[in-house]
Parts: sequence; C-alpha cells; structure tokens
Amino acid sequence: MPALGLTASQIHGDNYAGYNKLGFMGGLMIEAKLNKVLDADFGITFIQKGSRRNQNPEKFDYRFYYVNLNYVEVPLMLKYNTKRVFLTIGGAFAYLINYVEESEIGNLTGMFPFQKYDYSVNVGMGMNIMPKLAFELRCSNSFMTTRPFGGNFAPYYNNILARTFNKGYYNNVLQMLFTYKITPKKKSESAQN
Repeated sequence: MPALGLTASQIHGDNYAGYNKLGFMGGLMIEAKLNKVLDADFGITFIQKGSRRNQNPEKFDYRFYYVNLNYVEVPLMLKYNTKRVFLTIGGAFAYLINYVEESEIGNLTGMFPFQKYDYSVNVGMGMNIMPKLAFELRCSNSFMTTRPFGGNFAPYYNNILARTFNKGYYNNVLQMLFTYKITPKKKSESAQN
C-alpha cells in the first residue's frame, strides 16, 4: 500500500526545542493479517528528519540552525485494529542518503558527520477514513545516537539518567501519513470477470 505524508521534526541534543523542521515522507508498505485484530506492516520509505531554528532580529537573536537529513527507512510495525481506529507500535531502521547542515556562520555539512544509520522506536494512532484509505499520526524517536557528542562539546547533566542516556543527537519526528490499501483480486473473482 502506498504511504504519503508530512513530518515535523527536531533533534534532541542540539539545544533547540520545537518540531520546527518540516519535511516529506513517502513509500510503499506491505500489510499481513496475523489474526482478526492484529496486522504486521513492513515497508520502505523515504523520510526527511532534522532540525530548524530561525533568527529573530526583533529580539536581537541572530542564532540560526538548520539540518535536513534524508533517509531511506524500513519500518516494521504491529497494528492493533478496532472497527474504525487502530494503534501501531514497532521499530525502524534508516540509512542516511545525504544531509545539509547550516548555521549563522555558514555551511557546516561534513564538519561533524552524522551516523549513516538511525534506529528508532515508533508508536502511532490512526483512523480508517474509507474502506481503503487510512490516516495515521505517528511519533518516532531514535534510541541510538545519530551523532555522538565529541570532545568538549558534551554537555553536563546533573541527573544520572540523563548522563547515562544522553550521549549525542537523537531524531524526534512526528509523522502525519495517509495510506491506501491495494488488495489483489482473489482467483475466484478474476475468473468470474
């Protein structure tokens, strides 16, 4: 089934808060029915992640940061269905195709490279709009660093949990996607036509 949608993302660890980086996602998914209420979804998608912080000259704030990460991602999700609403949970493996990173001082692409792989946990909630069309809101969070803190750049956290788990940059993404089911005709149906 084709999937198409928008992303709003931020990077945990870059010291800029807010899902200000908009992006695109699209790809193909395969759905396998496991039982009456549980499905497994497997797919391959193109997805944009990253971070954005705009300048605010009215407040004399000229800090600017922008990073656009383009990934090919392979999500594997379990879907729990009710009559109209469904819940999803799963993981995803992504490969970084390319990226652009800029700040108020200029182009930073390649100075502090991002990891080539991203591993994330996904949870979502959706609704079947029509028999074949569904809408889903999904949250995705990296559980391994996309870029580790290096040298003197590592912040100090007072909290031992934060010191243990905050080792660098992590992608946080909100996805809004539409999927359209394409079901093949059964042999008996195609024989009758």
